[in-house]
Amino acid sequence: MTETEEQPRRGWIKAMPYLLLAAYVLVPLVLIPAAGSSAPAATIVFLFGTAGLVSLIDATLFRPTYSIPLLCGVGFWLAKVLYLNEGTFVYGIGCVAIAGLCSWLGGVIGGVIGGRVSAGANK
Repeated sequence: MTETEEQPRRGWIKAMPYLLLAAYVLVPLVLIPAAGSSAPAATIVFLFGTAGLVSLIDATLFRPTYSIPLLCGVGFWLAKVLYLNEGTFVYGIGCVAIAGLCSWLGGVIGGVIGGRVSAGANK
């Protein structure tokens, strides 16, 4: 495989986008009744934390892409439609921004720690 060919996702890394969407839809279903009066804050913290963690792991182990941050936006929208009130749409922007920042950070960490070098860096 040459440097310009992209490697596909393999193993559990391939399942990360699906697990992300499942977590965004199913975890608030359990978290909201369990958290009681602090359910809105707990749900937002979970959604933001999941966005950051999944983006960081995916970018570190695979590569930084826009797909995970955009899926975080879609997942947040699904959670908003199912569980949150209309005014929380603005948090979706923050969720995507955190996911994008963590994706960039994961790319930096993966490039330094993992020994990955971009194709243009060797020229």
